[in-house]
Amino acid sequence: MSLKIKNQLGIFDLQNDFSIEIEDTSPIYNERGSQSVPATLPASRNNLSLITHVHRPDSTYSPAPDARVTVSDGVYNRIGKMNITQASKSGGIVSNIGFDESELYSEWNAVSLRSLSAPVIRPEGGTAGVINLLNSIMNETIVDDALSVFPICVAMPSHTTTVNGTETTTYYPEYINKITKLENGTYSLQGTARQETFLINNEPVLTSVPEGYAISPFLKVSWILNFIFVQYGYTVLENPFSTHRQLSRLVVLNNMADSIVKGFIDYSDLLPDCTINEFLQALYCRFGMVYFVDGKNKTVNLKFIKDIISTPASLNWSLLKSARPVINYAAAQQLKLSASTNISGPYTNLVATPTADSLDKFLKPFGHVLSSNTAKGYLTYSLWDGFYYVRNNLTGVREARSSDFFPWDKGANISYMEISSIDECLPMKGSYPDDQPVCPAYLLGKVHKYTNISSASVELAEEQSTQTPLCFCFSMPRASTPYPYGSPRCYAPGGEAIAINGHTFDISMTFTGDNGLFSRFWKGFDAILRHSNHTVEVPVHLNPIQLLNIDFSQTINIDGQRLLLDTVRYTLPKLLSRPATVRLRTLRLLIPVGETDLDLDAEQGIQTIEQLYKWAFHNNRENIVELKIRAQVEEWKKAITPPAQWLGVLRKNEVSDQVSDIEIPFTVPTQEDYEAGKEFFIKEINYSFDLYYKVRVPNGQTSQGDIIWKDKEYGGVHYAITYGLSVKAELL
Repeated sequence: MSLKIKNQLGIFDLQNDFSIEIEDTSPIYNERGSQSVPATLPASRNNLSLITHVHRPDSTYSPAPDARVTVSDGVYNRIGKMNITQASKSGGIVSNIGFDESELYSEWNAVSLRSLSAPVIRPEGGTAGVINLLNSIMNETIVDDALSVFPICVAMPSHTTTVNGTETTTYYPEYINKITKLENGTYSLQGTARQETFLINNEPVLTSVPEGYAISPFLKVSWILNFIFVQYGYTVLENPFSTHRQLSRLVVLNNMADSIVKGFIDYSDLLPDCTINEFLQALYCRFGMVYFVDGKNKTVNLKFIKDIISTPASLNWSLLKSARPVINYAAAQQLKLSASTNISGPYTNLVATPTADSLDKFLKPFGHVLSSNTAKGYLTYSLWDGFYYVRNNLTGVREARSSDFFPWDKGANISYMEISSIDECLPMKGSYPDDQPVCPAYLLGKVHKYTNISSASVELAEEQSTQTPLCFCFSMPRASTPYPYGSPRCYAPGGEAIAINGHTFDISMTFTGDNGLFSRFWKGFDAILRHSNHTVEVPVHLNPIQLLNIDFSQTINIDGQRLLLDTVRYTLPKLLSRPATVRLRTLRLLIPVGETDLDLDAEQGIQTIEQLYKWAFHNNRENIVELKIRAQVEEWKKAITPPAQWLGVLRKNEVSDQVSDIEIPFTVPTQEDYEAGKEFFIKEINYSFDLYYKVRVPNGQTSQGDIIWKDKEYGGVHYAITYGLSVKAELL
């Protein structure tokens, strides 16, 4: 027989009727990867020798984990890893073989990114040389394929003092890559040996820090992806994080306070605390990124699901099928996307966790009314920091109500396909409580590997504390921002859209919003889950060359329909009479029975209504006062005789129990409220005052004989009234 299985020690004996079933799978729909169905090899002396006699109870060795084997059948030649699950003389050697991405899945679940052997760079000039290099990268006078630099806040400790019964809280923000503006208008990292105030044992301590302290570059996602696959012998052919104008600026944050103090940069210090699979899962959750492994050529292509499902069919297998397709209709599903929201600071704007389970649920109490008028609107959204604010209708003061890091969850009455990630959502810190520019708030403390803060100095030590969770951020182009700036959104500190070379950035690291990740990367796939994604099973005659070169990132044409491959199952040795069993997924959206069209905007969109009206305070105080004082005023007027002149009345010693923080128990009026002149009573207000009148009387003459006039006040009658306070719908 032509089928052979061999490892590094030799070729396995196979019985004449031996066959092995292999299932190649798409990484879009399967996590376990391509592998063989468990098969039993004969327990011959040769075979037991090739597995180092692990069938014996007295064996010194355990089965080699994922031992490399080659499976060949004529021109079919494929390398994989054998996993032995059972071995005995009577029962044979039970094993399965994993190919391509399945080799990597099994390893990467347990491999930490930081455990990989990463480059170390040592610029000339020691620590000062490193600082010069990072200043050049930060100001973009040089472009580095791996590194970006911009300021982030990593801690916001506070110290409270009490003086004469009054508490005062002082914040001591801590930064990585703190910057200073130079006279020539450029910015420089604060990297000299210096003194800074830290809270140690809850007390502010002036602390000496070495040169380069609290400076650390950030690794680009594009570099990390290439780094991972190169470590395992693969070449990345297609990487959208290297070529996309905005995604090429996506970095992973770190909180290493002393990464450069010894005069070098060890890239492993800049990596997050997560496994390889967790890192790749985060990119899958955020962007729908999947990787396609070619084990034969040792290459990898990274692609977005949104691009895969929109490409024309590359192959037509209609004439290769040996029977009619069988369609299995699947129940409709919807996407639910979520990431971690553990970052939290001392005030609301620094809390990543949103105040509702979804944006729909958050907007519901507000009637989905959202104002684009940030100066006057009731519920507004801030582009630069991603917070929703509610405005006090009376005082005009805004209060932060929630971050925009809602999971994507439309809450339709269909089952979920849930995709989650461990990466942290990233709030933004404003200029409060210090004068530092707006920057990301990666509030997870500092990590020290080469130094240790102790008492009033930073001493050299080999100690590591605190962790570095995975967190993504964009390094914005210097030409589009007033200073070196990073953000999880596509906006500048003032809320303006970032643009470079005529291209506007349009991706934010949120799941909701027009620029959010669902809208930019997942919308098409969600539509397929709702109205397609049925499985089509069909036997197809594929030769060994075709089987070796199946591309799961391409769509297939069968009977005029564009379909996406799910699995291809076949048996070796390959016989011409034995077709492969191919399972595909439908992509064409089907209209439900009884409907004439799909309304994806209603199904997927989160509709908001522009605020046109507002509630304004109204009262009848002046009408009541005018009626109350009318008789007294008429009496005073009658008592005035020429040449005295009546000037009017005034109030003094006014007292009211109307307070400025009265809250309107409504959100915003509807059009019906406005057109009907809707008014709601709030409360009765007590009001008192003393009424005076003013007259102008002669007070002598000038030397030219002109009258000198003098204004005088009389009266002092006390009044006390009550009036009704209400709110009425008005135009915004």
